[in-house]
Amino acid sequence: MRHFPLFASLQGRPCLLVGGGAVAARKSRQLLAAGAQVTVVAPRLDAELAAAVTSHRIRHWPRQFTPELIGTHWLIVAATGNRAVNEQVAIAATEALRFCNVVDDPELSSFIMPAVVDRSPIVIAVSTGGAAPVLARLLRQRIEDWLPARIDRLARWAGRRRITVKHRITDQLARLRFWENVLDGAAADALLNNDIERANRALDAEIEAAGNGAPPGVAWLVGAGPGDPGLLTRRGAELLRRADVVLYDRLVSPAIIALARRDTELIAVGKSPGGPSTSQQEIDATLVRLVGAGRRVCRLKGGDPFIFGRGGEEIAALARAGLTWEVVPGITAAAGCAAAAGIPLTHRGVAGAVTLVTGHAAAGGPEDSADWAALGAGQQTLAIYMGVTRLEKICTRLVEFGRAPATPVAIVENGTTTAQRIIGGTLDTIVAHAANQQVTAPALLIVGDVVALADTLHWQTQHEKTTAPPTSGVRPQTGNARERIDDLTLGTSQG
Repeated sequence: MRHFPLFASLQGRPCLLVGGGAVAARKSRQLLAAGAQVTVVAPRLDAELAAAVTSHRIRHWPRQFTPELIGTHWLIVAATGNRAVNEQVAIAATEALRFCNVVDDPELSSFIMPAVVDRSPIVIAVSTGGAAPVLARLLRQRIEDWLPARIDRLARWAGRRRITVKHRITDQLARLRFWENVLDGAAADALLNNDIERANRALDAEIEAAGNGAPPGVAWLVGAGPGDPGLLTRRGAELLRRADVVLYDRLVSPAIIALARRDTELIAVGKSPGGPSTSQQEIDATLVRLVGAGRRVCRLKGGDPFIFGRGGEEIAALARAGLTWEVVPGITAAAGCAAAAGIPLTHRGVAGAVTLVTGHAAAGGPEDSADWAALGAGQQTLAIYMGVTRLEKICTRLVEFGRAPATPVAIVENGTTTAQRIIGGTLDTIVAHAANQQVTAPALLIVGDVVALADTLHWQTQHEKTTAPPTSGVRPQTGNARERIDDLTLGTSQG
């Protein structure tokens, strides 16, 4: 973040504006709207500024700028259209330890003036850091269109009741919940529809309800998706923003965690293969403790909570404690990574079924719970989670139980993210290719003839695609995919 956003009070404070043209006039309007005492330094003024001087709304010094004019002014704006003069103003302001904005010159500016949506007391500022002012204005217009017409009235109405509510609802958490219910419920709807009487009744009802005891806690088990923040569901994002506490897994994107409120407590409860981990028992106990204390807890899980996410175990713990929960599904890694790699998990005439299986239990040892006879037989696609560390044993077992050694295989590493890689091969070559490419978790293993469709159906050409030798089931993408799909033919074990 190059610029720190803040809202400064300029009420009654002296501000210096250097320049007398149309741009300076526009800046003077913004400063006057904020209540500043504006002095303009310029040999000549345009008609708008001259009229403002005549009406005593601004003060005019008819002269060229010199550094001593900085004086005791709080804020400096340079709008002369002459870069040499503007630079002189910026240097003088810096030496005097004052903030200075040089119009359309972010390099000389120590602060920038954003595009503003003014529905006082609601004020929204939009900035691109000076990189694209037109974009900031377009965003401001969209926000203007989105905001309810009477949002300013809602803010003032709520403000008049803050002290009363604070005295009636002394618990801070209960008060936070109260205002969220009021401002996102029936009371706000009534006020925005100009029904003040109904709004007051709804607010009184919320006060009565809040006074009946501490608000109950709730757990929201939210699937964060396979990695790309854009794949988080709207419901998941909504609950994440409302949470008092977020318990998040190791693979959840930082961009998704950043959607939480600034005052939200963030607790990492990830599991690392061979590294520091939080046990499932600890996670369950933490959930029960926090929800039991009245907190709203977003349990943020990579992928989907109910697909190798142990969401069922966490719900069972909450149910035993008599607590409340909600599950928000997420895009699981198999669906997200396969789509990003251009691999259809099912395809007519190629694979009519898909099996999701975890590689943790596919080591061939005592913990091996996989039905290898079923996995090795037939033409269904296999999507194998957490299989990188056991890749060799998985491939060996699949061939042992009937899969052809030349069956196409793809490893999707860091699927759906900007770091995505796709490593192709077959059951008898993928281990060597993965070692050569130094594949690491998180990665999804996809096994089946559908993998050979990737060169035709792969749509995310901006992602890096690492391919194995020509015998691989994943080949470089060439030609027009739409022209080639109808001509595609596959054998049972090769592309």
